[in-house]
Amino acid sequence: MNFYFMNYFNIINLIGFQIGWWSCVLGAKNGLWFLGPIVMAIFLIIHYFFHPKDPVIEFKLIIIFSLVGTLADSILAFTNVLQYHGGYLTYFAPLWITAMWAGFTATINYSMGWLKDKLFLQIISGLVFGPLAYITGQKFDAIVFNISFFTTCIIIAVIYGLSLPLVYFLNRKMGLD
Repeated sequence: MNFYFMNYFNIINLIGFQIGWWSCVLGAKNGLWFLGPIVMAIFLIIHYFFHPKDPVIEFKLIIIFSLVGTLADSILAFTNVLQYHGGYLTYFAPLWITAMWAGFTATINYSMGWLKDKLFLQIISGLVFGPLAYITGQKFDAIVFNISFFTTCIIIAVIYGLSLPLVYFLNRKMGLD
């Protein structure tokens, strides 16, 4: 694949994910919980249209990691660390969170591909940017921190500090690396 196409696709991938992410947050805030999942589904369809690698295996990775992420977020809800707006059940992460995890997983070989084989940077990125994403969600009233701000950020940092390397590990094991 030529270098310019990969850069172009990475930009489309990054912009598409960001549009989907913001649709999830703003949709949840405004009672339009379905908006984010619909926009993220459109992003994933576009992603597959341009996808230069094995789409079946990547689809499996997206499903697996969407479930892993939804489980992690459901544990945060069940333990009352977070409360999600736009949810269907109090103790489970809402569909828009699952959509975020799906979209996020679709970035790891493209706009976030630079993190491959860089375990230390994967951990640091998870520790820093995981909490920042949730802080943004809180500031836009998509989620509520039910315990102290600091404790919530530490818990989320640990989850993302582990989950980011895990998704790259699964990616490699599934032959997408």
